Amino acid sequence: MAKSPADIQAFTASAFTTSDKFTEFCNNGGKPLGGIIGGKSVAGSMNATFQTTDPGSQEVLATVCEMGQAEVALAVEAASRAYCGEGKKGWKNTSVADRIALVKKLVELCERDRDILLACEVRDGGKVSELAEGDFRQIRGCAEYFCGVAERIPVGDSPPMEVADGVQAFTHREPWGVVAGIIPWNYPIVLTSWFMFPALLSGNTVLIKPAEDTPLSALYIGKLAEEAGFPPGVINVLPGRGEITGQCIAEHPEVRYIAFTGSPGVGQAIFRTCDRHGTRMKREMGGNGAAIVLGDADPELVARMIGRATNQHFGQTCCTVHRVFVDDKISDDFIDAQRTFFEGLKIGYQVDEGTQLGAVVNSTQQSRVLQAQQETAARGGDAILPGGLADVSGRDGFYLKPALYRTAPGVKCNPFEVFHAFATVCPVSSAEEAMQLANDSAYGLGASVWTQDIDRGVALAKQFRDGTGQVNCHNTVAYGMPYGGQGISGGPGGGVNCEETFLDYTQVKAVYVANYPG
Repeated sequence: MAKSPADIQAFTASAFTTSDKFTEFCNNGGKPLGGIIGGKSVAGSMNATFQTTDPGSQEVLATVCEMGQAEVALAVEAASRAYCGEGKKGWKNTSVADRIALVKKLVELCERDRDILLACEVRDGGKVSELAEGDFRQIRGCAEYFCGVAERIPVGDSPPMEVADGVQAFTHREPWGVVAGIIPWNYPIVLTSWFMFPALLSGNTVLIKPAEDTPLSALYIGKLAEEAGFPPGVINVLPGRGEITGQCIAEHPEVRYIAFTGSPGVGQAIFRTCDRHGTRMKREMGGNGAAIVLGDADPELVARMIGRATNQHFGQTCCTVHRVFVDDKISDDFIDAQRTFFEGLKIGYQVDEGTQLGAVVNSTQQSRVLQAQQETAARGGDAILPGGLADVSGRDGFYLKPALYRTAPGVKCNPFEVFHAFATVCPVSSAEEAMQLANDSAYGLGASVWTQDIDRGVALAKQFRDGTGQVNCHNTVAYGMPYGGQGISGGPGGGVNCEETFLDYTQVKAVYVANYPG
């Protein structure tokens, strides 16, 4: 059934009630929440704590212990011990069937405590319920997909091949050992799942370093892992700031592999640190997504669909649309419809029914968005909606108005990732001009083409310098399809969500066997 423009709405909040169990978890008997190392709660030797807050109200949700160098070393030791087994069967020698059984038990416990994990996403992460519920479903979706991959892809020896007279050779694939996931604040449950399940199912033990803004879901999942029966040390959770905890993880030579999602600057710095001692690393480092709208598209319908993507999690989504290149024959109608969509967004507290644009995650992010709005205008963007601070009655959160700018070819006023409901619209004379402008970016995570001519759309989508090209959709991910970036947006490796992801968490070596001489 064809969609009408009125059918396209932003992600919207239903009224959300915080579970008493979530409050009890956060209070932790009056003590700060510790890290999880070797199956135990650890307060940390630095005696340092930080507070995690609700970005829409500034209410302190929990006090959390920060893990430092000593705790990272302790976690690596616990993970190494769990991996090897020390006199008993370690995780690397645990059968695929047994790993799958434990993963499935963890998923069941997550679903049992759905209300707590949803509160982590809504209250700690600032999401509206419609998006939070979709994120929660990724726990099962990701686990089931990678359980299937683990059953299909053997780890161990390949069949031997004859490479010379009297010489055979085979490959031996094995887990890295101790691997770490450095998880950002914008999609904590999703990205913890995308890291944890393939890493565990391929035989690694894991360190999870959640963002300091959103540590609660990882800490709760770590707690459930113990209840599920994972051996101590297989899953460790190390909360703390990136410059402290994250840096200590990157500096530890026995962390064999790191999966990082975050900003290009931080990812590149961690990569340089890892390279000093040979730790492998894969990175997803944001984007500045483009959309090309051809002249046969319905400008009002497509403007609302792109607007929904641009505003997903209030624009705090790495692969979303922030640069639009539209055929000049329909550009005025498109811009009018885009402005109407943005102006109609209901700004409010994320737990209140009807909210579509909530607070950004922290004051630093609020300042960055305001600065980007000012710089876009200074670089030549014509402000249709200038953005700025927004007030929400009775709430002391980090609220901002959406921003929309008209620009022209040659006016590069939006060169960097801006994590908000923020877009520039550039009228163009041809699809070729649009593609040239879309690809004129150091980023390369996701881009889309909007047209009734599907074959033409596919041909154009293949030309994007992005890890994902889309036709008449955006922010699209699916298990079995790689999600990764080109340019400064990511690499190396197979991205996430596909069989190559599973292989990324393994290493392969060649073994040659010759007959004994004589």
